[in-house]
Amino acid sequence: MPTILSSPIRFRYEEAYRKWYDREHPAAVKDHGYPKCKYPDTRKANGLTQFVLNFLKWNGWRATRISSAGSYRNGKFTFSQTRRGTADISATIKGMAVMIEIKVGKDKPSPYQLREQELERKAGGIYEFIRDPEQFIIWYDALIKTIIQ
Repeated sequence: MPTILSSPIRFRYEEAYRKWYDREHPAAVKDHGYPKCKYPDTRKANGLTQFVLNFLKWNGWRATRISSAGSYRNGKFTFSQTRRGTADISATIKGMAVMIEIKVGKDKPSPYQLREQELERKAGGIYEFIRDPEQFIIWYDALIKTIIQ
């Protein structure tokens, strides 16, 4: 299934990848050029999460995926130790705590997520719901402009 990314979003994603690759592998770029940039399927939650994580990391920020799913051990389900409502991505951008919850399709925020958003914002951090790559890039650009000024 092909990934659907508009040309400007594809360009921004590739540009971030190339800048990161220049910083991390300068000799490889000089000798061999850039490996092909792979695009996750952003129509699915995992793909959009990967898109956001890559973009943030490639731009030099800290970003990590938070898994709140439980697991099966020895045939028994074990609940996660992560608090309900915790965002999918935890990042630090220019010293600011940023939590990003991925919502694709008809998925809606739970009451726990809305409560976590309220708590994060009261604490001075950011907690946003992201539905697609275009929304993420627009939000990211506005955030960077606000933080840097």
